[in-house]
Amino acid sequence: MYKLMQKAHFNKLQIIVLMATLVILGVSAIDIYIAALPQMVSEFNTVADTVNLTISAYTLGIAIGVLFIGEFSNRFGRRKIILSGIVCFALSSFLVATSSSIYCIILLRLIQALGCSSFIIIPRMIIRDTMNEKEQINANGTLLLGMIISPAIAPVIGAYISQYFGWRYCFIFSTVIGVIMTGIIYKCLPETNSSPIKKLATIKQYLTVYQQLFSNISFIALTVIYAATVGAYFAFLGISSYLYIDYWHLSPVNFSYIYVLLAVAYFTGNYIMRVLNRKGFSPAKIIGVGVYSAFIGIVVIAGANLLSGIYLLIMVTLGVIFMRAANAIIIPPTQIRIMSNSAPHSAQALGLNMCIGFTCNSLATYGVTLLKFAPLNNLMIISIIPILISALFYLRFNKVL
Repeated sequence: MYKLMQKAHFNKLQIIVLMATLVILGVSAIDIYIAALPQMVSEFNTVADTVNLTISAYTLGIAIGVLFIGEFSNRFGRRKIILSGIVCFALSSFLVATSSSIYCIILLRLIQALGCSSFIIIPRMIIRDTMNEKEQINANGTLLLGMIISPAIAPVIGAYISQYFGWRYCFIFSTVIGVIMTGIIYKCLPETNSSPIKKLATIKQYLTVYQQLFSNISFIALTVIYAATVGAYFAFLGISSYLYIDYWHLSPVNFSYIYVLLAVAYFTGNYIMRVLNRKGFSPAKIIGVGVYSAFIGIVVIAGANLLSGIYLLIMVTLGVIFMRAANAIIIPPTQIRIMSNSAPHSAQALGLNMCIGFTCNSLATYGVTLLKFAPLNNLMIISIIPILISALFYLRFNKVL
């Protein structure tokens, strides 16, 4: 396929930009309206945990989609599946913007995420189809950059939109971008899967592979560490707007800049991970650094309870910065080790790992508002428990990671 693309004068830079844009669009839909959650609680005359189901449904939809979307693209082609996904994303975004029922919005967010799951998986498959190994490394680095940029800019854009036009226009914005991307991909993206499989894997085949994975202690330990540390951050994502806007009375726009700091933290964590890798640290040791960073984060958040006012806000934010940096340190080595330890079922292993991770994210964003304590206490409970679990799993199983 790589040689065929060369003969067709395939524009690889164009593909990288398109795929990175899709990643940004998909990730941005998680938190573009994060500053507007209190606004939605007021408009629908409901409670925070019900509104937070709009985030939980989205992450759950991705969890479901990543299990099968790659297999579908192997059978029906990358182009068809990614076009179907973006049309689904754009249409459901528009319906969310016009819906008068919070429960319809929850369902539509689930559908929106099923479309988005193609943005999570297929860009990496298209890059693998069209580029040599060296080019793939650089291209995947660009995709990672997109995942860093999106959480920084999406909440800021969404905060300005919701403050001046209302939360619904966040989804109108996503709709417009989705429609534009549909046209661009339809015109510019050729089919890259030159050898589609003749039939999809059966449910029995999937279950057999999953049974083998769940008997692999390395897979279990790596998945628990990954899901627990990322889930702890999603607890913050679920409670943050209520904590900073309702509780500490920041404006939505000022609150959104917190996510710029967290994007910088993620970038810093990714840089630390790369430095450790170049210095010859094993994946297990790099994961340990990430777990240690996450543990520092929860200690800082717990200690913040001794403070008040602006000092309390600063210390909580600092704790979450450590947690977010930990995500960037932990995610790459855990997923690399999962794939290398699970051959010849590396694709299914990664899909299952991401499914479990996004399911935990969904539970965390919902559970953090379901508790009927003060927002900061909710955050401590829902973040401390998974971080402690990840630390215990690392201490117990670090030799098999």
